Amino acid sequence: MGKKRLKFRGTGKFPAVILFLCGFLLGTLLPNVLWRMEWQQKTMASVYLLSAFAGRGVSGREFFLEVLRMRGSYFLLSVLCGFSVFGVPLAVVGILLLGGEIGALLTMSILQFGLAGGAVGLGLLLPQYLIYLPVTMYVMALVYEQSLDIWRNHGIFPQKASNYTLRACGAAVVYFAGILLETYLNPWVVENILGRLKFF
Repeated sequence: MGKKRLKFRGTGKFPAVILFLCGFLLGTLLPNVLWRMEWQQKTMASVYLLSAFAGRGVSGREFFLEVLRMRGSYFLLSVLCGFSVFGVPLAVVGILLLGGEIGALLTMSILQFGLAGGAVGLGLLLPQYLIYLPVTMYVMALVYEQSLDIWRNHGIFPQKASNYTLRACGAAVVYFAGILLETYLNPWVVENILGRLKFF
């Protein structure tokens, strides 16, 4: 019975989609509950800054380095946590926060500007999240499984660690494409959406 249970746990998949949907649901509910407090002002301020930012065409080297630092450090930290027992909670919390972030952004945009605000929210996410979302789910599943392996076996197996590193490096290449899209294409998308909707 014990062996069967251990085998079942070992073949269990990381519930990335379920965790993401739970986070997304929380992200859509919380702004509705807290809307009359300070979410409204924060949303207005952030969208205003984004409009000014996009309008100035800031999409050069400084912006690229900032996005690379922000996204890259989070990615690297996640992969490194896979070599420790901290990878399991990080993977769970990371996917929940990802869903919450997207849900909250879309909800706050709609609450602030109506249905047209949904277009602004989508504009802030596209096209980079078409890459970030699946790659993050994939990497968090890797981190979860690698960390769980270390936790269960009290050590790192070189063969599994090298396979994990190789797969993480492959994911990093794809993730970097998302960073390029966020740097050089997303400001143009946001600028065009805000220009057409004429919020400001």
